[in-house]
Amino acid sequence: MIICKLDTGKHIYKSWRENGERKTEIVEFDPYFYVYENHPHVAEYKAGRTIKRPFRYEATDAVDLNGNALKKVFIERSYDTQNAKKCFKETFEADVPFHFRYCVDEMTEMPEYQMRKWYWDMEWQQGGEYHDMITAISVYDNFEKKFWLWTWFPNWKTQKTHFANPKIEGYKTKVLVAESEKQMLENFISNLKGHDPDMLIAWFGLKFDLPVLLKRLCANDINPNELSPVNSVDGIKRVKDGWEYSKGDDGFSPISQPIKGRITLNLDLAFERQWNDSQRGSLPSLSLDYVSNTLFGEGKVWTSKFSDPNEFYRRGWLEDTTIYMQYAVVDVDILRRIDETNFTSEAILSLQRLLLAPFDACFYASHMGSIYFMRNASWKAPTGAKVRKHERETYDGAMIYHPETEETNGLHLNVAAFDFAGLYPSMMIARNISWETKSKEVTEFAVNIATPRDFSPEEYTDMRYYKTDKLGLLPRSVLTLKNLRNEYKLRMRQARESGDDDEYRKWYNNQMAVKRLMASFYGIVAFQGYGWADVDLAASITASAREAIRKAAFAAKEMEQ
Repeated sequence: MIICKLDTGKHIYKSWRENGERKTEIVEFDPYFYVYENHPHVAEYKAGRTIKRPFRYEATDAVDLNGNALKKVFIERSYDTQNAKKCFKETFEADVPFHFRYCVDEMTEMPEYQMRKWYWDMEWQQGGEYHDMITAISVYDNFEKKFWLWTWFPNWKTQKTHFANPKIEGYKTKVLVAESEKQMLENFISNLKGHDPDMLIAWFGLKFDLPVLLKRLCANDINPNELSPVNSVDGIKRVKDGWEYSKGDDGFSPISQPIKGRITLNLDLAFERQWNDSQRGSLPSLSLDYVSNTLFGEGKVWTSKFSDPNEFYRRGWLEDTTIYMQYAVVDVDILRRIDETNFTSEAILSLQRLLLAPFDACFYASHMGSIYFMRNASWKAPTGAKVRKHERETYDGAMIYHPETEETNGLHLNVAAFDFAGLYPSMMIARNISWETKSKEVTEFAVNIATPRDFSPEEYTDMRYYKTDKLGLLPRSVLTLKNLRNEYKLRMRQARESGDDDEYRKWYNNQMAVKRLMASFYGIVAFQGYGWADVDLAASITASAREAIRKAAFAAKEMEQ
């Protein structure tokens, strides 16, 4: 589902499909955060040098972690938050993005439907007479199951007849040849608006392809906001002579959603996360060619008269046109194959439905965990604050031991291996580690955060204790999600046994979404400067894990006797 904030600062755009048809809704939602109930009312805040806007207050039953009462403070525009929160000494949840806030408060379900996806890639000239100009835009439409290719030539009436249409086995390709870059871009936008895709999926597209596209639209005096169904694209501003792209050469962040009303996905980021989750080791390269070779045993192969790839990129458009256009379409086909064989984008959509959150909340632990805990905690977290590197508290992390010191180097026969199932989540449960269960009194749930990171003796202790009377939010959340994942895995197995591939993929993605959400919990407590961060919790989790590993290792060593 598409959920984004609009430029008004108090409206949310929502989009979904019913029977394949796009449905949209724009809702008004008042931005707010929390302050202590006994804080004197501040009448207004500065929204600019000369603009002042009023606060509005509302009594609530909300409390902080210690049970102190909080009240809501409403502001007129979400983009006023930074200025508005300066009027109060302490605030709560003032760092929650506006569209995240809406989802937490208002979303109780999210429809499941097939999104219309456009896999896209571009080629452009680097150097020469047509420097920076886009030469080809290729797209695969998953609804039509067809490839599209937009291109242009300086001598278009003759050049367009000098190449064969690119071909992907089993698919049709529609080629649209224009007489100028501007006409090609206008044709592309016209088709985009007509087909109205929900998702635009590219490889490093937010860093390279989209910024180049926006720059060239501006250069050709075409309104880049037309890429958006609500006429809004980040980084675009109106200037006297037309339009200007203001984001610079770094492009957008890999999770940003600059085209309002369409999801933009960097497939490279999503695939890398998925690859790492599968514990197949680190990828030495994220080039599309390398990933294609790794997955399919084939890269981007062409038989151009230019053996040097750089020469091909510079001259192929006009001097080896057929191969150049085939190359452009093959790139998009690789994107399609990566996504459709690994269900990469669908896995993120499954996580979105599980979280009931915007798409851009489904990548980083701080986003995933905070949305989950905002929904399930009985208290409000304080607003996070930036922590400088030298201000961060340190604590010991994972086990690190030297193979020579521990005499594990060399050849070993009859080796048995074991693994902890969800080590960190299991430690949260075992010690009831949570924000509200921290205890100043000695309890059974004791953690020595000075537990060594190797197999050396414990020489001193630095204890943390956790209450035993009631299960905390963190372990309770883990147990809830573990049960949910087991249910999804059962349905996944049932679908596999019945031969229903679509159902199998659905439940596989759902159980992986639960796994990713659980994995985010440690990350959020360890993310110093964030509202949900707590160094004591992070140190207790890692120390408990070290203790568990040490005990297992000592037991194994005793078996050698």
